[in-house]
Amino acid sequence: MMDKTAFTDAVLEAEPTLYRVAKAMLQSEADCADAAQQAILRAWEQLPSLRSARYFKTWLTRILINECTAILRRRQRLAPYEPALAAAIPAPAPDDHSDLYAALGTLEEKYRLPVVLYYWEGFKTREIARLLDLPEGTIKSRLSAARKLLRESLEGACFA
Repeated sequence: MMDKTAFTDAVLEAEPTLYRVAKAMLQSEADCADAAQQAILRAWEQLPSLRSARYFKTWLTRILINECTAILRRRQRLAPYEPALAAAIPAPAPDDHSDLYAALGTLEEKYRLPVVLYYWEGFKTREIARLLDLPEGTIKSRLSAARKLLRESLEGACFA
């Protein structure tokens, strides 16, 4: 079992991942902060259920994804959801890759989230499958489709 100091250190280490995953799902800075805070609180409350500290980041990321999903559900109940508007908001981007990140922001969440988890966060496809509660084959096909969509988008941007 992790003590308070180990928990705090593990959360601080996972913080950039939490932000990027929340941003990929929610787009809104305020919602990202809310989801991350709620995920950390739930993780602290559920800490006894963590089987091994070495899986902390994956476990916390799964809790965060659940929180983001709950926020998305609340949004849909509160206002009509406009997928075209949400897709137009890109994920945070370093200046030197702005075309790539703009293209990533146009992907549907079902493609964008696996890309962020695989390429930015370094999760393996089987870990992503567990996180998203999907078959590993689905994750691989979504990554493949996302690469194709990104390639088409970036080639279109180059010739525009």
